[in-house]
Amino acid sequence: SQLPSCPTVQTGPRSSEPALKAPRLRWVGAEGSRPFFPLQRTVSRYREEAEQTNCALRRAERSVVEKELQVDELQRLLAGMEKEHRTLLLKMKDSEAELARLRSVEGDKLAEQDRSAKLEKEVAMLREKIHHLDDMLKSQQRKVRQMIEQLQNSKTVIQAKDAVIQELKEKVAYLEAENLEMHDRIEHLIEKQVSRGGHSSRARSKSEYVSSKRLMGPKPLPLIRVVET
Repeated sequence: SQLPSCPTVQTGPRSSEPALKAPRLRWVGAEGSRPFFPLQRTVSRYREEAEQTNCALRRAERSVVEKELQVDELQRLLAGMEKEHRTLLLKMKDSEAELARLRSVEGDKLAEQDRSAKLEKEVAMLREKIHHLDDMLKSQQRKVRQMIEQLQNSKTVIQAKDAVIQELKEKVAYLEAENLEMHDRIEHLIEKQVSRGGHSSRARSKSEYVSSKRLMGPKPLPLIRVVET
């Protein structure tokens, strides 16, 4: 006779393990190795502002150098004109003294009269040159003063731009440090969530295995048929 087969206990399919939900981060870069945080936009903006300010600073510095060269050239020109002015004044005074001497001589002769006329013309020409030089000196002095004022203003602008660049650099450094700290915290949180998920998954698998064993129970003993003789 055939022995009855052992009853089989059918267990339901194992429920699939729920996937861990990691924080939604946008990955950037060639290899996607770093999450993109909003602070990075601020850092980029500050860097761009610092670069623009730095370019403006370089232009202002070049302008200052050019103006300094122009001031030096004007000052050399003024020095030459002042020297010529002094020379003409001395020459005019000498001519005037000679003219006065000739006029004081009694019984002027013809030669002395000619000499006196030439000296008068020379003095008139010298006075005209001196007057012209005075006008030029005043004009150049005004121009030099204006150039010096512009130079001082440019240096003030450069100092202000230096301060702005330094402030932007400090902001960039602070935001980069804060961004890095936030990135480390999120990575730590993700690792912690993954670690907890793996532990609960192993615990669930072990519990289901024990329940399955308990439901199956011990195997039934084989039937023995008794025959009377």
